[in-house]
Amino acid sequence: MIELEPINSLALTLHHAPGVQALLLGSGISRAAGIPTGWEITIDLIKRLASVQGVMDAPDWASWYRDTYAKEPSYSEILDAIASTPAERRAVIHGYIEPTDDDDIRKPTKAHHAIAKLIASGAIRVVITTNFDRLLENALRDEGVEPTVIASVDGLLGATPLVHSRCTIVKVHGDYMDARIKNTEGELETYADEFDAIIDRIFDEYGLVIAGWSGDWDIALRNAMLRCSSRRYPFYWASRGAPSSMGEDLIAHRMGTIIPVTDADTFFTQLLSKFEAVRSSSRVHPQTAAIAVAEARKISRDERLAPEWADLLRREVDLVSKFVRSEDYAKIVPSKETLNALISETLWRTEILRRVILVAARWGNDEAFRSIKLAISSLTFADMQQGGYTYTISMRRLAGSLCFYWALCGSIAREDYGRVHELLTMKLRTADERQVPAVRVMPFTTYQSVDWKILAGFETRHTPESDFFSAIFEKEASDVVINPDDGSMLWDDAEFIITMAFAYDRLPLVEERGTWFWAPVGRSAWRRASILLSERIQALQEETESSPVYRSGLLGGSAAAAAPSIAALSDFLAKNIHFF
Repeated sequence: MIELEPINSLALTLHHAPGVQALLLGSGISRAAGIPTGWEITIDLIKRLASVQGVMDAPDWASWYRDTYAKEPSYSEILDAIASTPAERRAVIHGYIEPTDDDDIRKPTKAHHAIAKLIASGAIRVVITTNFDRLLENALRDEGVEPTVIASVDGLLGATPLVHSRCTIVKVHGDYMDARIKNTEGELETYADEFDAIIDRIFDEYGLVIAGWSGDWDIALRNAMLRCSSRRYPFYWASRGAPSSMGEDLIAHRMGTIIPVTDADTFFTQLLSKFEAVRSSSRVHPQTAAIAVAEARKISRDERLAPEWADLLRREVDLVSKFVRSEDYAKIVPSKETLNALISETLWRTEILRRVILVAARWGNDEAFRSIKLAISSLTFADMQQGGYTYTISMRRLAGSLCFYWALCGSIAREDYGRVHELLTMKLRTADERQVPAVRVMPFTTYQSVDWKILAGFETRHTPESDFFSAIFEKEASDVVINPDDGSMLWDDAEFIITMAFAYDRLPLVEERGTWFWAPVGRSAWRRASILLSERIQALQEETESSPVYRSGLLGGSAAAAAPSIAALSDFLAKNIHFF
């Protein structure tokens, strides 16, 4: 039998069963942020208690307390003596949590940021915490995740159900800004029935990963764990040294596993690293993609294998559809990080799909090409509800656009401008039930609210989306026996045709509706290493009626029909493109 280290087992669980593990976080998680643990607060409270009695120094404050009161130091008992009301106790705790003006320590730690990334990835969705601070909430917002926070019975009313929330944080002792926080032993003995119900449900329906919590002081939470008899998912306890006797009892009761750790920061950063490694290894393997491409070369040419080709496309389209239609996708909050993560996710989910489409557009038969158009049409997701961020709604088209560009490049490599014309003019349904030509909605720069300069490493480019996606295409152009340099030129050819077809489609709208004229331009508008856009336009103006472009029906099918849109485009470029 293969023995795995507990942390490795946990990383695999988070990957293979995302969302089934909940976290239970105690004060040890926030220690590195300068927020003291319960014991450290206890010692500080003893100092305050001693100071009012005239004692300003002692070699061991815990020993002083034992000698003075003939009992073990009790955080809740001392706090109760110093501050008699919940509001007073909240004020005391506030001072330990809220940073001062010159305090740059009390910020989310490496552990908080690692946990936030695990939550943003969907690996974890539920967190129970005894902490009063808001460090985890702040770290989550840095990742574009707005959590549902339940810190009181009031917070339970109207809260998004656990199964539908991207992240729920249950703060069993309350929030430090609320006077109803629980501190004393009496307050920690029981929870309200409504709180007990949600904790019981979490312990019953989720696995558990405990970190920074001793199990010694929180009586109600410990009792909830003991009364849960189910063992649906794994139980892990990250512990510095040996757990306390009460901790060992809980581990035995839940048949749990101890994960030895040095500190919370190291544990969670290692866990995140291992989880990401597992997730990366589960993505498209080069051999898998190569096999799919080889299969596509064969079955897209043979009409007898049309069902096999349709099945291949369907499988790959479904991989994208499950992601775009998921609850997590709808809750992505626009930011530089979430945009780049979404693009990365879409790229790996479409790798096989776009590559087999490129191959089939280059060598496939007409039936295979019709299936390509149907696949692109299905990837617009126009049937979905349009509520939410405009950014995420626009980005639903990304997979379809990638396949559109790859199909266009394959058709140009085939020198089949009839197929090019079909792709550009095929009707796609939009959210308002209109049918519009693909060239109007598939180019990347037609996405509403998406600023492509947010692409990591491409912030200063004139055409960041063109530079970014062309680099990916150039690597995959070898699937149709095209070297990277020729692949680069093929990409520029495709972008030029898109620019011209968009201008031809746009001009009537300008004349009929008074819409302003523009057209998406690719990198060749700026890149002197290639044929400049101005040179391409001049070459098109010199084409005769017998050219493949016009014979295919593109741009109205004649030089005369194309002339007005060429003139409008030239005027637009002269006013807006520096090198034109």
